Amino acid sequence: MIFIFHGDDQNQSRQSFNQALDQKKDYDILRVDNKEINLDTVNGFINSQSLFSTPRTIAFSNFFSIPKPILDKLVKIIKSNLNFDIYIWQDKTITPTQTKTFSGSIIKYFPLDKIIFQCLNNLRPNNLSRFIPLYHQVIQEQPFDLFLFFTKLNLRKQLTTYSKFSQESLKKSYLQTIELDFQNKTGQLVISKEIALERIFINLMK
Repeated sequence: MIFIFHGDDQNQSRQSFNQALDQKKDYDILRVDNKEINLDTVNGFINSQSLFSTPRTIAFSNFFSIPKPILDKLVKIIKSNLNFDIYIWQDKTITPTQTKTFSGSIIKYFPLDKIIFQCLNNLRPNNLSRFIPLYHQVIQEQPFDLFLFFTKLNLRKQLTTYSKFSQESLKKSYLQTIELDFQNKTGQLVISKEIALERIFINLMK
């Protein structure tokens, strides 16, 4: 059986993927990342006999990010022997075509909560009165790192497309979110990360 975990809510999809693998305590698990793919290793694992008849499974991270020429060969290898379980995790929502790569696979989809997009859609000049309550709701209900990721993505997109903010203000705020992320991960923040990010928004939108 093939299990596919995907969606924009990376935290939930990854957690579910890992929990599923944790249940395979007596299995021989081959973990494969898209950046370190080796067809010979996968082919050998699939087609070789287990020395102690241990049940086997393969866990792929970002399977659909593998370059297409290699991916096509990998799919053929997998389809040639479907006698064991395969777990696939993708760090984003995959396309309908990709979900049909393996017929009969079990798809587990983890969409991002709409409140994050609703909040970021209100990120525009002179809109603090609507934005801040949504921001407070987001940080209470959603993982901070996830929201910070989409905040940086939103600001970077506005830097390359039309925006109601000035390029100077956007660039400054974008660089501040990068610095905030670094200081948060290295324990250098002197105030809470939630307040630090709120200050960035206030300075941008006022």
